[in-house]
Amino acid sequence: MKRVPGRVLLFACILSANFQTTALLAADTADMLTLDAVITAVVTNHPDLAISDLDTAIAAIETRKLAGILDATVNASIGIRDDETPVASDFQPEATRIGQVSGGISRPLVSGASVNALIDYSRTRQQFSSPLAAQLARINPAYRGSISVQYRHPLARGADRPAYREGLEAADADTAASRLRRELVARHLALATLNTFYQLLSSEVSIRLADIAVDRATRLLDYQHLREEFGLIETADRQQAEALLATRALELQEARALREQHRVALNRLMRRDPGTSVAILANDAATAHLQSLNDVFDIAATHRPEFRILDAQLGAAMSRQRIARDGTRAQVDIVAELGSMALDRNAGDAATGTLSPNDTFAGLSLEFSERLGNRTADAEAQRALLMRQRVLLERHQLAEQVRDELATILTTLQTGAETLRLARVKAQAEQDKFDAELGRYRDGRSDTATIIQFEGDLHGAELHAELLQLSLLLGNRQLAWSTGVLFAELGVVIPEPASATP
Repeated sequence: MKRVPGRVLLFACILSANFQTTALLAADTADMLTLDAVITAVVTNHPDLAISDLDTAIAAIETRKLAGILDATVNASIGIRDDETPVASDFQPEATRIGQVSGGISRPLVSGASVNALIDYSRTRQQFSSPLAAQLARINPAYRGSISVQYRHPLARGADRPAYREGLEAADADTAASRLRRELVARHLALATLNTFYQLLSSEVSIRLADIAVDRATRLLDYQHLREEFGLIETADRQQAEALLATRALELQEARALREQHRVALNRLMRRDPGTSVAILANDAATAHLQSLNDVFDIAATHRPEFRILDAQLGAAMSRQRIARDGTRAQVDIVAELGSMALDRNAGDAATGTLSPNDTFAGLSLEFSERLGNRTADAEAQRALLMRQRVLLERHQLAEQVRDELATILTTLQTGAETLRLARVKAQAEQDKFDAELGRYRDGRSDTATIIQFEGDLHGAELHAELLQLSLLLGNRQLAWSTGVLFAELGVVIPEPASATP
């Protein structure tokens, strides 16, 4: 049996060297990016985070809106009235003309009470048909002025002003949930980046192994050409080798096309030009000791923003439930009033007389009101209760979903190490099998179909082992993502939200 000439081996070495040189040149002309650098670029530049910033700013406005509940209210009025009425006696006025100016300020208090300050000033002139009656009217026109302070304190509905206190707590919880949703958006972007990053790595592995397979097929075809020249094989044997090379070349091209798709996807996630060259570097640490499902779930419950969002929503729901429950109570207020008044024929004396302590008045009253049926308040209370129950169910559902997710990843990692070891053993066995069969083929004790079959077995075993190793590395990163510690593990810091002015 003749050996392969040196020129054929030299050609194969040159071909293999060309593939390696091309890969190295491509890596040198591109940015070398690690996973943490890629995720940092994504969470820094992606517009989804800018939208989340606006959502947070919108949620924060509700706090300012509720603070307005304690804003003071100022009111004022001025008016003139002219009444002409039929009279039954000459001593009754047949016409009355009134001019009045009034104003006040009302200030709600956090306790639920309110303080009102009122000022009233009026001029009244009466007209009589009898001159005697006009003379008997002691003050005509009459000027009246009064100043009073009123304090209203709720004993039932509105006590401690739950619409303000609980409303602020609910608004703060909603704002906190909105901030956490921003972190959630960053997490989802990180997961998409993580998967795309490892897809690009897997396509690089496929290209590398496809290069090796093309090199093997090329050397086999060269060997077949040589044997055909000496009449040692039939044309069909050479054609089988040509078909193998065509298959491996197609696989190489498909792997390169897939790499381009993943490269473009990664560039778009980083908001870079799709044509930008990318070379990634896997800097994965060694696999850490796997914890139990309960331990990793406790970590996830502490660090994952989904749980904290639901906790914030639960707090907001409880606050709104207390507001709704307050609305079902009756209105019972105690009202105290203190003031002074003046009456004079002189406008100035009537105005200054209101400041005198001589003519004062005071009052104390108890007011009660209740809506018959109160269906609106009852419906709001029922709605708030159902919303709270819904959040509790969502949290339970999330816990089960995260447990399932973690259990799947842990199982994959726990069984993956042994699977990877056996896959490498199989790849080495396939290599030994192929080398042995190749020796048999050169000695004329095997056929082309068997060699091609064994080459396919070798290529499949090598690819399976390499991709399985990547799958385990990805599983470690996915476990960190599922427990909510991926950013801390990579040292990635989510940028602070940009200030948004409504």
